Amino acid sequence: MQTRLVTLLGILVLSSCTNPPGDSGGAPDAGAGDYDLPSIPYTVDAGAPIDAPRESWTFVPVPDAHCANGTSTGMAVNLTDRSKRVVVFLAGGGACWEAAACALGTATHITDTMGADPVLAEARAPELAVLFDRDDVRNPFRDASFVYIPYCTGDLHAGTRVQTYDWFGPKRVEHVGARNMDAYLRRLQPTFPQADRVWLTGISAGGYGATFHAWRVQKALPWARVDVLNDSGLIIDTKGDGRYGTMRANWGMEFPPGCTGCDTGLSAVLGASARLLTTPRRYGMLGYLQDGTISLYFGLEGAQVQSGLEAARTSAAPNVKTFYLPGNAHVLLAQPDAANGVGLTVRGWIQEFAAEEPAWDHAGP
Repeated sequence: MQTRLVTLLGILVLSSCTNPPGDSGGAPDAGAGDYDLPSIPYTVDAGAPIDAPRESWTFVPVPDAHCANGTSTGMAVNLTDRSKRVVVFLAGGGACWEAAACALGTATHITDTMGADPVLAEARAPELAVLFDRDDVRNPFRDASFVYIPYCTGDLHAGTRVQTYDWFGPKRVEHVGARNMDAYLRRLQPTFPQADRVWLTGISAGGYGATFHAWRVQKALPWARVDVLNDSGLIIDTKGDGRYGTMRANWGMEFPPGCTGCDTGLSAVLGASARLLTTPRRYGMLGYLQDGTISLYFGLEGAQVQSGLEAARTSAAPNVKTFYLPGNAHVLLAQPDAANGVGLTVRGWIQEFAAEEPAWDHAGP
């Protein structure tokens, strides 16, 4: 839940919620069966392809994509002719689902207008060079086209609802992250008609967004293979105090189609996405075992975060792998050369993920 890899949670205070119950979470109904992509009713009303200079960051206004304050936003692209591959990156930056938290700024850009200057500044941030540096031979994505999707809706990129909160008077907040993704795909689909590989990735809130939207991106670009790389959007259950129910209600969260467990626990979303992302597609999740940022947002102790991550690993589908490091920090891409106990670095694990290495597997404690 982070922008430019900077944690912003020092001021967060979250209350227990008594709204819709839930949070016990579990696996999706085993009888639901594998997703049948052709049967999922999702189409893209395509707009014009993006025409932008090659290998230079360009802001693309998307009038139908809105920030929480109701203003329109857009995305940044850095296109290339080096390959038919594409990296789609979803930014992070907190979340809020109650008036107090939104007023305290626990969701970044919740009152901001995200036009060209701030979006381009974030896309060009040196902390993202691990993904976007074309001159670094260690970067497995260097020959791909890049898409940077900002975050200003406070809803893990998953919302469909306009909510009114009362902080110093009524405040209208557009939690419309899922609808924004629809709007972005209307431009991305015609821009990449020959894409053969798409890496959908994000940090923190963006990692959750990548998980929620894998099916949507795959449907929009059916000629490409879509893999997911989720850094610190840890797919575990929240504290059982009603907060997950409040998130769902206030955001109007949109889940992967057919998931019968997602409405009771966030952990079900990983299994739901994995049933769509069948082999040879890959899903990788990176995280610190006792991530303090996720602990604070989800109302958990560090040991509970670790227990959730261990359970996610144990129940993971064969094409879902995890990379964990000890500690309570947040966002592993901020430390790409950090190594696990056997010397494999974050960067090395991502290289294996992207390069189809058969040895790619769970790593870390």
